[in-house]
Amino acid sequence: MSPRHAPLAAHGVGSSQDLPLPFDLVLQAGAVTVVLSFLVVSFLWRTPRAGAVRPLPARWDAVLRSPWWRGSVRAVVLALALYTVGNALLGPTDETNPAAHLVFVWLWVGLVPVSVLLGPVWRGVNPLRTLHAGLCRLLRVPVGGLRPISGPGDRGWGHWPAAVALLAFVWLELVAPDRTDPRLIGTWLTAYAVVQLGAGLVRGESWFARGDGFEMYSELAGRLSVLGRDDAGRFALRSPLAGLTTAELTTAGLSTAGLSTAASARGTTAFVAVWWGSTIFDSASGSPLWAGFAQSTGAPELVATAGLVGVCVLVAGSLRWTTRRADIALPLVPIAAGYTLAHYASLLVVEGPRGLWLLVGQRVPGAGASGVADVVVPDPAVIAVVQVVCIVVGHLVGVLAAHDRALRAAPGRQHTLVLADELPGVLLMVVYTWAGLFLLFAA
Repeated sequence: MSPRHAPLAAHGVGSSQDLPLPFDLVLQAGAVTVVLSFLVVSFLWRTPRAGAVRPLPARWDAVLRSPWWRGSVRAVVLALALYTVGNALLGPTDETNPAAHLVFVWLWVGLVPVSVLLGPVWRGVNPLRTLHAGLCRLLRVPVGGLRPISGPGDRGWGHWPAAVALLAFVWLELVAPDRTDPRLIGTWLTAYAVVQLGAGLVRGESWFARGDGFEMYSELAGRLSVLGRDDAGRFALRSPLAGLTTAELTTAGLSTAGLSTAASARGTTAFVAVWWGSTIFDSASGSPLWAGFAQSTGAPELVATAGLVGVCVLVAGSLRWTTRRADIALPLVPIAAGYTLAHYASLLVVEGPRGLWLLVGQRVPGAGASGVADVVVPDPAVIAVVQVVCIVVGHLVGVLAAHDRALRAAPGRQHTLVLADELPGVLLMVVYTWAGLFLLFAA
């Protein structure tokens, strides 16, 4: 395997030997934490309470709304996106090309913590939206599209296009042969942009809310942010649970007023299943057992594709089997986000700075043969603890969100019946806690 085709750094620096406690005790503690949290909220959390918001002072709200810095950030992101694609297609083909780091580390991994901190930022800086607006002016096409999204038939698509887009991306990241080859990355990004912009010209700018996998990815992660908006549209501070319990997902950017919950959330469970399932597959496929099996078949890419799709289908099936509510995906967002941060923690810490050196082309004393500065690898024990904390905290927030959402969905219903409906979901969370910890530290 040539250097340009070598994978980025291993996703997990920590291992079961690096944990400060025995691995079996960590597994038991994770499951007990989820169960105890459910029992505690069952007795102490009998009315919805996650929706309070506190508007920011007017001056801060005005700063956040200021168009000058928003436009500046959009211009920078657009320039970086064009540079990434252009450099991937025309730049060096060895490990000095930053395309793989910018796409697989900065965008795919970095977008989660940024969105959790600041909200759904990709919606505001999405380079596809910027290009779409420019194309509409150039071609004299209405921004709303030649065939605008409207009507029950269009709403029925829900977020399925974004789920398919995300599946195409994770296939590139996890399965495609020579997936760190800059030429392949540039070609994929170009094809993705052409498809998205074509759909946007036909269906309007609201297409990106349901068709762009990265925008949906940031939208869901951003629901965990303490920075949100109140009913008047002003920026406000809120509980991290507010975005998971009080707001419905919109379909194609349309208001959900008058729509059923199932219609507004259609395809969202599939999206979360792809997000969560692909990360689980990434952990499982890193084991020697899977690698040996895939190679023995003589068609490793085909087997890996089937495995990726199969895991995503199993996750989606388990979600549907444990609950009758179509909007169950929202309480699962913190679990998916926590597992993503845990799984890619070392990748972000180690390869994120390396990508910056590649981008600016800086040379420093002690750099390796590629001219990229050596990055200090953090203490594996620290990474291991961070991974456990991310998984457990994600599940705790998921339990709280599911409980508060169940109370809101059935006002006045007998509390014991609400708890009975939640129990299958809690048991599923326990299973995924075990699976997540096992795959990170023992697979």
